[in-house]
Amino acid sequence: MATERHQKLVKWMKKRQVATMKAMRHQFQLSHMTVFRILKEYGYYTSYNFNATYYTLQDVPQFDPLGLWAYRDIRFSRYGTLNETIAAVVEKATAGMTVREVEDRLQTKAANLLCRLVHDGQLRQRPFRGRQLVYLAADAKQADQQYQQRQQSLQQPTVPHRDLPQGCSPSEVIEILRQMVLSPQADPDQLARELTGRDVQATIRQVRRVIDHYALEKKRRR
Repeated sequence: MATERHQKLVKWMKKRQVATMKAMRHQFQLSHMTVFRILKEYGYYTSYNFNATYYTLQDVPQFDPLGLWAYRDIRFSRYGTLNETIAAVVEKATAGMTVREVEDRLQTKAANLLCRLVHDGQLRQRPFRGRQLVYLAADAKQADQQYQQRQQSLQQPTVPHRDLPQGCSPSEVIEILRQMVLSPQADPDQLARELTGRDVQATIRQVRRVIDHYALEKKRRR
């Protein structure tokens, strides 16, 4: 049965949303093991950046379609650690992902970890466009499908990198713009859901950035 201090910690965390172990221990004068036991009993996530320093309760995050959630610059994933998150995000990408695409999506450095995941057999990599690499799922059949999709995307119209919204790759911008044409009255949330339904991993934030970047909201209203 939870003690009063345990209940207070949970209530405090729900209101605060995110906190460090040090902050929780100081606030309630509890030991590291006691705080950890409370969190484990309730369910929690640790941040995949900032060296997993930050904690949040399991029912606090509102994960996007890709399983990611951010509190200010602190980032969480339903998959757990940064390694697990990178592997999951790459596996879900219909055309695999480059280093830049992974880092733009997760907003953290990933190059060294991608190499390690390939070395450990958790991901695959293949060259494309000369010396550039694309990272793919560990499953050989899925990796082939992703690579074929990547090759096909090279034949699609391109968007200059200098004109891209922050955190969006050319292929993501093209898919978002295409969905906006198909659903001209849809709001960003609906567009993101429709893209997910087509197995295109674009977040609500990315949809909004494309709309803002190209001033499309004013044009749509007209």
